[in-house]
Amino acid sequence: MGRTLSLAHLSLLDATPPELVRAAGEAGFRSVGLRLHPARPGEAPHPMHEGSPMLAETRALMSALDVKVHDVEVVRLSAGFEARRFEPMLAVAASLGARWLVVNGDDDDHARAAAHLAALGEIAGAHGLSLGLEFMVYTAVPTLDAALRLVRETGRSNVHVLVDTLHFFRSGATADRIARTPGIARSWAQFSDAPARRHPALSPGEEARAHRLLPSEGALPLADVLDAVAADAVLSIEAPSAVRRHHLGMARRAELAYTTARRWLDAVARPQQEHAHALH
Repeated sequence: MGRTLSLAHLSLLDATPPELVRAAGEAGFRSVGLRLHPARPGEAPHPMHEGSPMLAETRALMSALDVKVHDVEVVRLSAGFEARRFEPMLAVAASLGARWLVVNGDDDDHARAAAHLAALGEIAGAHGLSLGLEFMVYTAVPTLDAALRLVRETGRSNVHVLVDTLHFFRSGATADRIARTPGIARSWAQFSDAPARRHPALSPGEEARAHRLLPSEGALPLADVLDAVAADAVLSIEAPSAVRRHHLGMARRAELAYTTARRWLDAVARPQQEHAHALH
């Protein structure tokens, strides 16, 4: 079994969950990540509670197009965090077949954040989900080491650090740490590309939310991450682009994401396969 391409909701954030499933499935993706909880204040949640028409439509399209939900997002750790609030969302995620929940960190109190992460991990585990803690340079968990400390302090086997290639390389991390460091998820990672340096007119958050490139369009050493993740890893394409959103519809953006990522993956995999055959 080879690596699977999945479409992250942030790549088509203007899409509802059923619209995302349709666009992804028709483009060639067999997996998606759904945003079931808003990432930022002011972002309207999708009505995806149990019994809602949108949830029923999503399930119907998943079945019709043979698309699975790999992960859901996003839960943010804050000072007033209450893990139990997210139990209904986790139940819906589990009913959709999701395996992972993406978590971000906004709490500067390390001990409190670790306790909240552990509590969320316990509830998620009861629903068969693992947590992927995503570090970002503009949050309270800005680096790989900061994320690893939190993960280790939870003491939970279903809590891991999630690699997002943009945040990973912008923080100064190097791909050689992925394979040799316990606590980093290797069964999946979020992939996007970018210039070697962030454009000076963009803040780190602006670049991450609306100015990413698809794999092969930038200068990040994505092949190094590919080498470090598992041979059957899920590669979540998370490449939001304000320019593409302005000029292209959802279906075309999903198609472009799939064809570009597939072309890159095939091009990178071919030399790896040839090298493996040469060794034999």
